Formats: sequence, structure tokens, C-alpha cells
Amino acid sequence: MGSDFVAVKDQNATKGSQDPDLDTRERLVRAAIEVFLEKGYGGTRVQDIARRAGFTSGALYVHFPSRTALLGEAIIREGQTIMTEIAEQIGSTSPGDGATARLFADFSSGPPTNLDLLLLEALALASRSEEAKEVLADALGAFVNILMEKIVLARDAGQIDPDLDAEALRHVFVAWIFGSVVVKALGMGTTDIDSLIAVSSRLVNGLAPQ
Repeated sequence: MGSDFVAVKDQNATKGSQDPDLDTRERLVRAAIEVFLEKGYGGTRVQDIARRAGFTSGALYVHFPSRTALLGEAIIREGQTIMTEIAEQIGSTSPGDGATARLFADFSSGPPTNLDLLLLEALALASRSEEAKEVLADALGAFVNILMEKIVLARDAGQIDPDLDAEALRHVFVAWIFGSVVVKALGMGTTDIDSLIAVSSRLVNGLAPQ
């Protein structure tokens, strides 16, 4: 049953990658996400991505200079919606309502998302590739900037202590994002959610003006 499910999933994924209504770049990125998740970065060839999208390798290189650039674009594409949603939820919460704590707890627990798995691939690659390090920093920077806009607004509204340095907050959020990725990817995000919310609440409340 498991293998049948994977086969159906792969057929549907391939069909989506070759949708003629999508532009070339979009099809390539979708194909890259599918193949990276199936084979990992190390097991993926440029030809695999191009073939999945219905193009030649030459067509791929017109839009992306390397596999690493495609991985960065895949991370941005997968993360944009998630990070925007998190930022919007942060921006709409009220002090003391517990919503932000629940948001943090939910993000750092449960099974890994596609974004988690892609980021883990990029982290491993960044340890030995300067190009990958730059691509990952750019991708993560885009996510953190979305969050920081909401954090600055919350600080201006008096929800966050104005004495807290914005760059220090950025550093903490980057560490939290990567820590959550590793915890979930390794299957360690199994802490009781209510207990996790309680701890997260203490941490979030610590950001409020004293």
C-alpha cells in the first residue's frame, strides 16, 4: 500500500510540474522541490529536475545558474507562505492572549514540513559550500525580514520592550527557526503541546515591557 501511495503521489507531482499553464521558471522550481524531497540534494541531478519539469538541462540553466540556486529558490517558495502566515498571526495577537506562544509551540513541534526538509538539505550543503551558504543566508534573510517587520510594529505598539535590540531579536529568531527545523527533521518534536505552550508563553511574556 505504501509503495502504491508513493507511486500515485509521484505521478500527480510530475503532472503538476508539467502544467502548461505555469511559466517555465515556476515549473522548474516546482519540479526542483519535488525531486529534492524525493532524492535529497546530493542524489538530484540537474537532468532530473529538467526532465520532471518537461524541459532540457539547457533550458534550466537559462533561468538558474546551478542546482544550489534552485535549492535557494525552492526554499524561498516553500517558506514564503509559512513565514508570511506566522508574521500575520504575530501582528494580529494581543498581549497576554497566548496566541503567539501557541504559534511558536506549533511551529517547533510535530512532523517536518517540506520547508524543514529543504532547509536541512541546505544546512548540510552550506557547511561545505560558500555558494550554498550565501543562498541559504539570502533565503532565510527574506523570511526573517517578514517577521522583523511585525516585531518592530509590536515594539512600537508597546507589546515588546523598546529597550530590546532589534538585531538581537533577529538573532534569536534565526536560532529558533533553525533549531525547530533540526528538532522536527530528526523526529524529536514530540513534546506535549500544552507543556510546550506553557514554556513558550514564559519566553514570549519575557519580551514585554517590564
